Amino acid sequence: MVNEYPPRQKGRWKECGVVCGLLVVGLAVALAVVVVLKNKELEEKLCASGDENIDISEQDNPSVFSDLTTVELRSVVAYLYQQTDLNVVKLSDATLSSSYIYLIELNVPNKTAVLNHLDNQADAPERRAKVVIFRGDLDVPRVEEYEVGPLPNPTFHTIIYRNGKDSVPFTYRPFTLKEYEGLGRYIFFAEIEQKGRRILLESFDASFIDCGTKCLTFYITPVSTSNYGKLTRNMWFWINHDVKYYALHPLDFKVLVNLDGTDPSKFKITKVWYNQQLFNSMDDLVSAYENNKVEKIVMKFPQVDESTFSTLNQRGEPFPSKPLRSPVQVEPDGKRYTIKGQHVEYMGWAFDYRMALSTGPMLFNVRYRGERIAYEISLQEIVVFYSANNPSHRFADFVDSISLIGSLSKALIPGSDCPDHSTFLPSRHVLEASSEPVVYENSLCIFEQATGVPLRRHHSYGKHAGWFYGGMMDDVLILRTILTAANYDYIFDFIFHQNGAIEVKAISTGYILPSVFSPSEKKYGFQIHDNILGNVHHHMFNFKVDVDILGTSNRFETLDLKVEAAPNQMYSELSSAQTYNQIYFQSNPRRTEKAASYKFNFDQPKYLLFNNDQFTTKHGVPRSYRVVINGMSKQTLPENSGHENSITWSRYQMAVTKYKDTEKQSSSLYAMWDAFQPVNRFQSFIDNDESIVDQDLVAWITMGVHHIPHTEDLPVTPTPGGQLQFFLLPYNYFTEDPSSGSKNAIYMELKHASDNSAPTVDINRYGYGGEPQCVPQKSTFDQQVAEDPDLVFSTSG
Repeated sequence: MVNEYPPRQKGRWKECGVVCGLLVVGLAVALAVVVVLKNKELEEKLCASGDENIDISEQDNPSVFSDLTTVELRSVVAYLYQQTDLNVVKLSDATLSSSYIYLIELNVPNKTAVLNHLDNQADAPERRAKVVIFRGDLDVPRVEEYEVGPLPNPTFHTIIYRNGKDSVPFTYRPFTLKEYEGLGRYIFFAEIEQKGRRILLESFDASFIDCGTKCLTFYITPVSTSNYGKLTRNMWFWINHDVKYYALHPLDFKVLVNLDGTDPSKFKITKVWYNQQLFNSMDDLVSAYENNKVEKIVMKFPQVDESTFSTLNQRGEPFPSKPLRSPVQVEPDGKRYTIKGQHVEYMGWAFDYRMALSTGPMLFNVRYRGERIAYEISLQEIVVFYSANNPSHRFADFVDSISLIGSLSKALIPGSDCPDHSTFLPSRHVLEASSEPVVYENSLCIFEQATGVPLRRHHSYGKHAGWFYGGMMDDVLILRTILTAANYDYIFDFIFHQNGAIEVKAISTGYILPSVFSPSEKKYGFQIHDNILGNVHHHMFNFKVDVDILGTSNRFETLDLKVEAAPNQMYSELSSAQTYNQIYFQSNPRRTEKAASYKFNFDQPKYLLFNNDQFTTKHGVPRSYRVVINGMSKQTLPENSGHENSITWSRYQMAVTKYKDTEKQSSSLYAMWDAFQPVNRFQSFIDNDESIVDQDLVAWITMGVHHIPHTEDLPVTPTPGGQLQFFLLPYNYFTEDPSSGSKNAIYMELKHASDNSAPTVDINRYGYGGEPQCVPQKSTFDQQVAEDPDLVFSTSG
């Protein structure tokens, strides 16, 4: 065999191999060093987290406004189980005829005691809980409300009286799990399924029991007692195909169920709606169906995949064409707000927040630069009234306090519901579904937002006016929660601007609640898909704003805009007319509650002002805050008709009343049912027509929007065009715009040289200029959800 290479060449190739190997190792080492240096450089460029300013843990010494702690909630539950007069049983052992706990939440102390503590350094009032107990165990069942305290070691429970009464009719209680269990057994199985299974399968290609992949579910419409003129409990249950999302797959089959009493075996179907026809019972429907005396309907179970119109999967023409990520915001110096427990401070603002189980988000002791602007700003009620020819939607007047508004926000999603850089806040509750406190980790979020809109600016360019520019961006702090009330999602923002203004915003999104299309429904909506009609409905939101402008001795006045025909003799050379029409305003102090009940009239525009008569500017003008409502809506239903009697606050865009500890809420847990005899009738706050001059005043603000659904509301309603908001704006309160002190402003001025050389521009960023030199912190949310799905889907609650 002949060698391919001589020995010397072999040696040279070996030497080359060694050298190349060393080069490869050297390059690898160099690359590793570069990677390490790059990673180190990246770490050095990460934006500061600001986490040292954030402490959302339960405090050992909670404030008077803080929600009940886990220790307090457990102590109340243990105390209640020990009270023989309450006869409370654990939920696992309870039936509808038992005495069991429906909810436990903080009972905020009376305002006088709280202000004495905050302003005069008096001892903090005792922390106490409000407890709602369903007393199905009594001969005459009822709902009882108690105050339990002191916490964390309770020793007493005292009845809370409503309108002089020590209880609420059992008929008015919110819909409960125990009712649900009874309905499943005695109505959906024994009546609908056993008697009507053939109808379900032939008409709707599905069933409730043994349904495999073709199942039915239902939606509920409580029927107000005002429709009967007596205390009776009735609900329409309307049937849907159980697919994502079931509300968009309604079927023309509904049952009206009477749920009086505490024995579910006596629940009874009193009406049945099938294919636009009404029957008195399931037996009547079955008989007519089997004897071909009813017009039958066939609605096949839908084919379900990722392209199904009711799902939220991405579909249609993809965009953007390239995989480009959305813009993100950075906090180059970390968070500019602080949180301690449930107390927040930001740019001169300070407030406490809580999530009330019964009513939702609340702010307390809202201060700007040390002065209280509002003692309380809180959501009171969410309402949506539908219209239709069919009975389930005709009587669908939903008052969402029935669902415990504060429990409806369970999981806000970073990067979608709130920016990634938000701080996510928990809420803790004890409600019917659990005897242990339930924690929703991402119930609220708080974040600073660069709105992209100038807060103020002016650009002057001219020989006489001067060449200069001044302005700053409207960077704000936002406290947000999103409440999912069955099909609808409601976004609520409390926004703090750097000029002393507060903004409250409500936005609706989520699924519409359609009905089956038929010609008789055309005047109530458009047909927006094969079988569905988008029913017209009216959203309404009520808020409480307890203003404290420079103290609690406040007045409410309007500046009424009027038109005058001003004499024109002095300016006759400018106009031949004898008079000149122009507007002027007239101060109109409102002295009583009825005079302060505001119904908007375009023919009588006005400003709405709150002030303290003892404090004026140096020119004698009252230092005020102005209310601006940009989401006004008129409730067009006749007063005292149907369900309107439960929501009399909706008669006014704003009402002003004298503060009373007995008038803490405009609505109640029972407003879904109680129109016959309202437990808490807001109109009574106004009817006594008390003086509101130099009094502690409360503004009750209502916003709303009528919604006639359209095809672009599929699959869910988008938010543009649906934003409702009101503002509290300083009005002659400060000597000038307080944002003038911001170091985040920009001032530029053109300087002309005396020697006729080229002008120069002075740019002043007040020491805070320069580009961001950091990258945002990486979100770990996806990893957290993978490890703990309960973070999003809250199966424990």
